[in-house]
Amino acid sequence: MVLSGAGLMLCSMFTLYFGGSPQIYSPAPRGDCDNCCPIREPKDIQFFLYTRSNPKIPDQLFLSDTARLNSSHLNTSHPLKLFLHGFSERAEGGKGQSGHEIRDAFLETGDYNVILVDWSPLTALPWYSNAVRNGPKVARYVARFLRFLVNSGVPMKKIHVIGFSLGAEVAGFTGKTMREWNMILPRVTGLDPAFPLFNDGSSNRLSSSDAEFVDVIHTDGGLFGFPWPIGHADFFPNGGVPLQPGCAAQEIAKNRWLGVIFGCSHQRAWEYFVESIRRPNSFLASRCVPSDSNNSINSCDRKMKAFMGMNANDKLRGKFYLETNSRPPYGNNNNVPHTS
Repeated sequence: MVLSGAGLMLCSMFTLYFGGSPQIYSPAPRGDCDNCCPIREPKDIQFFLYTRSNPKIPDQLFLSDTARLNSSHLNTSHPLKLFLHGFSERAEGGKGQSGHEIRDAFLETGDYNVILVDWSPLTALPWYSNAVRNGPKVARYVARFLRFLVNSGVPMKKIHVIGFSLGAEVAGFTGKTMREWNMILPRVTGLDPAFPLFNDGSSNRLSSSDAEFVDVIHTDGGLFGFPWPIGHADFFPNGGVPLQPGCAAQEIAKNRWLGVIFGCSHQRAWEYFVESIRRPNSFLASRCVPSDSNNSINSCDRKMKAFMGMNANDKLRGKFYLETNSRPPYGNNNNVPHTS
């Protein structure tokens, strides 16, 4: 399809501010529908690499581009963290808020290869259902990219895929695709995986079969986030539902009234995870009995302890409950020093 000037304008992206946060908007969706702008995989799904040698200016990597990979700052002896942003977000060289914060936290605390996946053209407002349908196609492209990295010398055991919201679901589909190729991801972390349009069974959403270890943080269950256990270890801070502590006061203080309902509790998932990178044992949790549908701390086994976030043990199984502070530091296990 050849687009005219008007068509190109319809397929362009713009930044709007909703509830005080930047959101990506497009007049027309991208995807496979009759009225969609076509998907251009190398342009619409981009990979930006950051390391301690280039913490702010990324190396852009491309599928099957060995020369570009070899000239980048990638160090195959360091762990690789690949992050997928959520609906209406943008990575674009690290400018997206969740990706920017996760990148900075990792590079402040250790030697990592951090890859931010920018798939914002396929997640633009208001086209949520189109973005959901785009997810499996994005995941297959991401899986092909990871396979390229593994074939180029990145050890599979060093790869950790992290996704927020809709990105968490894409992380799951990535794991499913790699399993088809007999390449099992060691770990997938889902940060409040998206709930709307994802209640159709484990084959159509993030699940425990998508990696050797799948850990999930639930913070907005029943609204934007998935409310039920779906991983090996599922963490439900403050019950895993809105409003997370501090959200109402924080958003109203910033005159972001819509943010009380839209976004604050949802984004707490990645905020908690970012803090857990810097303070690995700050989110101490207790395992809850499987029959507890209310995620109440009163039915938790306080003898079984676990840490939510980056330091989650890959042998953990079950549902875990914890309480957080209403403002940073959110983790209330304050006897643990910061990582330097």
